[in-house]
Amino acid sequence: MRERCLYKDVCMNECSQSCIRFLEMDYLLEGSGIPKNKQKINKLQPDNVDIEAFHFLAGIRDDIVNFVNNGECLYIYSENCGNGKTTWSIKMLLQYFNMIWSGNGFRHRGMFINVPYYLMTSKDFNNKEAAQQIEAIRNAIRNLDLVVFDDICAMKLSDYDNANLLTLIDVRILEEKAMIFTGNVAPEKLKDRIGERLSSRICSGTLVELKGKDRRAQW
Repeated sequence: MRERCLYKDVCMNECSQSCIRFLEMDYLLEGSGIPKNKQKINKLQPDNVDIEAFHFLAGIRDDIVNFVNNGECLYIYSENCGNGKTTWSIKMLLQYFNMIWSGNGFRHRGMFINVPYYLMTSKDFNNKEAAQQIEAIRNAIRNLDLVVFDDICAMKLSDYDNANLLTLIDVRILEEKAMIFTGNVAPEKLKDRIGERLSSRICSGTLVELKGKDRRAQW
């Protein structure tokens, strides 16, 4: 139980099966789609070129409840890989869970979607388990407080892929729900990569560029 607890390194209380904080957080994490090896607080050390961006992102993280309540959008992008885009998006989702677990009542509140995996899985028509995963995402997407769309422009989208993503994102825009996007394409180049309609939605919110080098091996 303790190994699965997000607070294991800071909580001094004796572990108990009735710990409501553990039970609520475990429920939130289990339904979040965050990979198991990412369900922890990772420390990030920025390159000098990214110090200002990291401070800005930390401000959003620390005020994440208002970010969500206001239905805001954020696009974290960089032409370099491994410099913190995905990690920052997960940190914000974890921070939101940390802020709202008390009194949550075992409701799913946020989700992490790796877009390339989602699109690949959604076309695996002969895989019953894959179909169930996609259906679960589509059923939940309207009501979740915060959704992360990770690596949204990793590949050029087909018409089917584009329509698939637009369906998810437009539902959330209509409901004024918060979203965080990560990608490896600058805003001015997004249109050529994923089309005008998607790019306009992604760029409608706050844009934060990371310029640091690949440091993934150090994390």
